[in-house]
Amino acid sequence: MVMRALVVGGTSGIGFAMACRVAAEASSAAVTIAGRTKPQNIPYSNIDFRPLDASLMCQINQFADAYRSDILQLLNQKLDLLIMTQGVMTTAGRTETPEGVDRKMAIHYYGKQLLIRELLPVMQDHDKIIIVFDAWLGSPDKLHWDDLDLKSRYSLGNAAAHCQSMNDAMVQWFAAQQRQQQADGVSGARRHFVHAYPGGVSSGLWRELPWYLRAVGRVSMGLLGVSPATCANYLLEGVAENAPPREKEELYWSNIDSKGRIIMKKAIWNDEQLKKIADHTWGLIDAASAVRPSSKCVNLLVEEMHAAFASIA
Repeated sequence: MVMRALVVGGTSGIGFAMACRVAAEASSAAVTIAGRTKPQNIPYSNIDFRPLDASLMCQINQFADAYRSDILQLLNQKLDLLIMTQGVMTTAGRTETPEGVDRKMAIHYYGKQLLIRELLPVMQDHDKIIIVFDAWLGSPDKLHWDDLDLKSRYSLGNAAAHCQSMNDAMVQWFAAQQRQQQADGVSGARRHFVHAYPGGVSSGLWRELPWYLRAVGRVSMGLLGVSPATCANYLLEGVAENAPPREKEELYWSNIDSKGRIIMKKAIWNDEQLKKIADHTWGLIDAASAVRPSSKCVNLLVEEMHAAFASIA
C-alpha cells in the first residue's frame, strides 16, 4: 500500500522541505503539496501539486471535498500524514478576507483546524497530524476570551498569541474527542496531534516584510536560522521518536520544539476552555463557509484536482 501524505503550505520553506524529506524516504510514497503557487522545481517524481488559497474557508472545503473523493474513490486509499506549515509574515493590521476573517488568523489557525476536521474521515488510525506554528508560547492566560477572533482587540501581538494558544488548545481538543470515541467503542483510532515550533529558519518569509525590513530579515535569518531541510529533519524525527511513548501513556497530543523535543510543562486546558475554543472555532468557520462565494472561489480547485488524481489513479 502506498503511503500518502499531504503537506499544506508545502510550496516553499519548511513545508517544501518536509514534503521532500517524506518523498525521499520512500520512493513508493505519494506526496501532495498544496498552496497558492506551484514550485518551479519539484525534485521528486512522487510529489504532485494542488492549488489552494489556505486563507479562504470556501476553498479549503472544496479542496477537502475533492481530496476525500479522489483518494477514496479513485485510489481506494486513505491519508497517512497531514502536515500544515502555511504561514504569512506581515506587519499589516487586521486585513479581512472576503469571508470576514483576518487573513493572518485564517492562515495560521482557522484554516488548519478546518483541514483537520474535514480530512480526519479519510485518515488512517495511526496517522500523524502536524501543525507547524509556535508550540512554545501558547497559554489560556493569553486569550481575550470575549473576543477570540479579535474583532475589537486586534494587534499583531494579540493575533500571534491567539493563534499560538488556540492551536495548542485544539490539538488537545482533538485528542480528547478521540479518547472519548475510544471509550464509547466508536473508533479504534490512535492518531497523534502535534503542534510544532520551528524556531529560526532561513525560509524566505522575510520577503513578505515591508521593503525597509527585508534586509534585516534576510541577514538575521541567514545568521541565526537553520536551513528548511535541517528544520524538517528535526521536526519529523521528533514526531516519530516522541509520539509512541506518549501514546503508551494515552497522550495523543504533543508540543515539540525546534529540535523535535517535547516541550514540558505545557498548560493542560480544562474541558470548559476546550469547549469554548472549539465552539468558537467551528462557529466562525461555518459562518465564513456560508458566505456566498465568488465564482473565483467556487470552481477554482475541483476540476484541476479531479483531473490530476485521475491521471495517477
